[in-house]
Amino acid sequence: MSGDPAAEGGEHRPPHPVTIDICVSCRAADGSGRDGRLLFERLETACASLPGIALRAVECMAVCDRPVTVALRGPGLWSYVIGDADPETQVEEILASARAVAASPHGVPRLKERPPVFRHGVICRLLPPPTDPV
Repeated sequence: MSGDPAAEGGEHRPPHPVTIDICVSCRAADGSGRDGRLLFERLETACASLPGIALRAVECMAVCDRPVTVALRGPGLWSYVIGDADPETQVEEILASARAVAASPHGVPRLKERPPVFRHGVICRLLPPPTDPV
């Protein structure tokens, strides 16, 4: 590693890779348009040119009372499960949330760096997996 962001994938590359998991089974019962497959498709389009952010469709995250559910995770970082994500209005907020997690040393961005979907939608935060075998 040279320490030069331009030499390592560009100045816009997050310091840590982050994966956004999206529950593609989520469907809002109230007809609000919250749909996991739609959110996945919109994030896929928005993420196409973003280095360091990957997407993964998950068939069910078992948080059915908070559709649409997403998770932000990365190697060695704290992970977050976030509910009530709206594919109509929060695609950019979800991407900003992933960038905030990626930019923080341990995956814990300061509150002021968290978009509203992140500040208000967190269901839980999980420790990074242990690095030593049990």
